[in-house]
Amino acid sequence: MRRCLAACFVWCALASGCAESAGLPKPVADPAAAARAFRLYYRERVERVVLADQRFYNVGDVDFGVNLQKVGIRREGGDFETVSGPTDNNDIGLAVWTTAAAYRVFGGRFLELALLRKLNGLRFFEAVSGVPGMTARMVYPGWTRTVDGVAGSVTRVRDGETVLPPERYAPELEAELIEAFFGGVRITHREDPADFLFSYMPAVETGQYAVTYSFSALPDYLRSSDCCASIKRTPGGHPWAGAYWGNHNSRDNFPDLSLGLVTAMEIAADGRATPLLREAARAVVAAGQRIGDLIATHDAIMTVDERHPYGELTPSGQVRPDGETENEDLGTLADCQMAFLARAVSSRGLSAPLPEARAPASIENLIIETLGQDTNCRVPPAPRVCRGLDEAFCGFSWGQMNELTMFGRPWLELVREVEKSSPGMAETLIGGFQDDFYEITLAVAALARYATLKKDQALLAEARLAMAQLGALMREFADIIYAQTNPEALARRTMRAAILEGFAGLPDVPAADLGNLAEPEGHSAALESRLDMADTAPWPLIDDAEIQARIARELEGESETVQARYRDAYGDVPPVRRSADGYEARGVPEAEHPWRAVEAPRHLLTGGGHLLYALPLCETAPYLLDCTWARAGCARPDLDGDGQVNDADRTIFLERAARHAGVACREKNAWCEGADLDRTGTVDETDEAFLEAAQGCRYQPPAALP
Repeated sequence: MRRCLAACFVWCALASGCAESAGLPKPVADPAAAARAFRLYYRERVERVVLADQRFYNVGDVDFGVNLQKVGIRREGGDFETVSGPTDNNDIGLAVWTTAAAYRVFGGRFLELALLRKLNGLRFFEAVSGVPGMTARMVYPGWTRTVDGVAGSVTRVRDGETVLPPERYAPELEAELIEAFFGGVRITHREDPADFLFSYMPAVETGQYAVTYSFSALPDYLRSSDCCASIKRTPGGHPWAGAYWGNHNSRDNFPDLSLGLVTAMEIAADGRATPLLREAARAVVAAGQRIGDLIATHDAIMTVDERHPYGELTPSGQVRPDGETENEDLGTLADCQMAFLARAVSSRGLSAPLPEARAPASIENLIIETLGQDTNCRVPPAPRVCRGLDEAFCGFSWGQMNELTMFGRPWLELVREVEKSSPGMAETLIGGFQDDFYEITLAVAALARYATLKKDQALLAEARLAMAQLGALMREFADIIYAQTNPEALARRTMRAAILEGFAGLPDVPAADLGNLAEPEGHSAALESRLDMADTAPWPLIDDAEIQARIARELEGESETVQARYRDAYGDVPPVRRSADGYEARGVPEAEHPWRAVEAPRHLLTGGGHLLYALPLCETAPYLLDCTWARAGCARPDLDGDGQVNDADRTIFLERAARHAGVACREKNAWCEGADLDRTGTVDETDEAFLEAAQGCRYQPPAALP
């Protein structure tokens, strides 16, 4: 068969009816890249994944949504309930970027509406606190929202009363959004932390509830994590009064957010985007400029903490929520890449040659503390001034970081030797540095996108140089830490380096470094499975001994301040206990949170996935992922129309390919009865590769739709 297809292709190349002469599409440059993209992101699968994300993983309203990655989902027939968070780190901007990539690659009203909700979510993200330019770890509108996709309605309830958002879209657009994302189901989204922290969490996160969540400081804030964030309540006098937002946003979350802001810039400038999207994007660009201006003014992510009046700003994490301090705060900029990124999204913008930018939170002292005094790490004069995108730490560029020494020897060489003699030690020694590289590399990816948008070739060249250096360092760290002990982690870290390099448009990323793309495949599979999940069952009840054990384990990892707070409030009597048929809990202050019956959970706990994580490669590095076949979708190679591609379709393809050998495929002969899968004018080996890539795909054919 392969010889037959090859011969037919040669015949076509000599004939006047060839695809190229007829102006038809050319075959894909690399069938392997097209096959990788199809398996991960064929059209119908992307729409399922986006639908699941829109239904279950966005807090907000019908017309706006912000990603939260920790979600409990309960199902009983056509009725669902979601409880989101609290969680400190979320793909708030990355989800906007990947949804925008899906819209640009596949088009269509469904993905346009999905992107609209994401963009509007970014606007809410900046507006919710009422403090211009404020960022957050998580956001909540502070209500329980029930979307009835059967009746086509939505209700929002706070403290037992119906409430309305400060602004709303036209009723016809709201109705369209309900039908697109909630049609046929009813979903109750519990988006009021004052509700779910005290009624749902006692039996779901028993240790965290007892040690942290149960200590209310309303009307000012609720406790979320003692190290990193509280959930502040927006006070009266602001449009979103009664809503909530997680304070002490970390600089580590800024690159993710900035990807969303740069995406909004791209959409606002894209004449191909619809007016609806461009209008939403322009509002996000304005919000992003306020964010960038605030950060650039203070050289820090600013917040409203637990100790100052609302509206008085301090750097995030200057004092932790538990009242303790650390060697460095969470908000002050510590690397040059984020310092320049703040300038890029600000009202001033960024261009080459680069201006000076400040990153005052030098981590060189932490490096010296880790490596010891016998190191060549140089501490920069305070405040640190950045002049190049490839600047790293200790006076080195990212490409020179292997020249850092410890005891007179290259530090990574020494760590490699330690790992060889004591497997597992490398992660203890340098694992924290490796994690920091991810956020910095994401910042460089955002800067590369920004430079591409601005057509600033000099800035783009600097960003790509920095990305190449960081990618090489990520691979070296992964090899040192995981080569002996964890080959799966090694493959995963190598894949992430390759994807990030592709995001920046590097032209020579080894496709082999993508491996089998198991991580993004797993994320997509998990998301789409939520649409067909079974009814959830009640969790087995635990006894008082297990309740105490969970609380004890939680206390072990907490500061002395937190342990003392718990002892003073509860002594030897835990604030959660078994009842005859469930649980009871109390909180602080006890007058507001006395012993009461709380929920026995029946939710599926989910989280940690990234929405369409590798899909932007179809735009930024199509030699790695080429979405040409994915854009055609699963319906194209489903030659028998049964909603899936399998051996039956292979048999049909071979029969039709033989029947149309030497025939020019055109619309008038139904593209050789569908065998010309890529519509290039001939049935050839590329069509056969397309069919093989599509094996196992599925969709709901029109005849099967209700």
